[in-house]
Amino acid sequence: MKFGIPELLFVAILCGVLAATYVLVDKKAKARAEIEQKVAARQRDLADLERATSGISDVSAKIDELQKAIAFFESKLPQEKEIDKVLREVWQMAEHNQLTIKTIKTLKSERSAGYSEQPIEMSMAGDFKDSFYAFMLQLEQLPRLTRVSKMELKKINERNGQMEAQVTLSIFFEPETGGPAMSTASTN
Repeated sequence: MKFGIPELLFVAILCGVLAATYVLVDKKAKARAEIEQKVAARQRDLADLERATSGISDVSAKIDELQKAIAFFESKLPQEKEIDKVLREVWQMAEHNQLTIKTIKTLKSERSAGYSEQPIEMSMAGDFKDSFYAFMLQLEQLPRLTRVSKMELKKINERNGQMEAQVTLSIFFEPETGGPAMSTASTN
């Protein structure tokens, strides 16, 4: 077989077509791979977004629930001007339970974002089982927010069941707007 100019030209054209096909197919393959990578990245982003927003569908319900909780706790906060009524109520509960109130001191109140705290230091004596314990149970059942932050009990040796107690009780209240928080230190 003889290779002349027509055969060489035919082989050259075939090599050219092969090279052009390789270039075109390779470019399309690279473009396709790039598009597939972008699609995979966007699918990952969508999956991340779905995970992040899965709890958001009920945000308004959660906000309503939290607003109801805030309203509930605010309803348990007396106004600053009613703090003496709450103090009188605590005093009467102690007397009702046959506790002898020795001293009551209001300490410096502490103001926070939406409430103020009025610590009250009480010194009392009486029977532990029948008086003091019942007083603490009633204190727990008050419709107001209260907290016992400190309690010291001392047994009176000469009398069975008798004790002295030093209790620091905090009453939470709504501060009046416009004025500084109440800050008194009086002894009754």
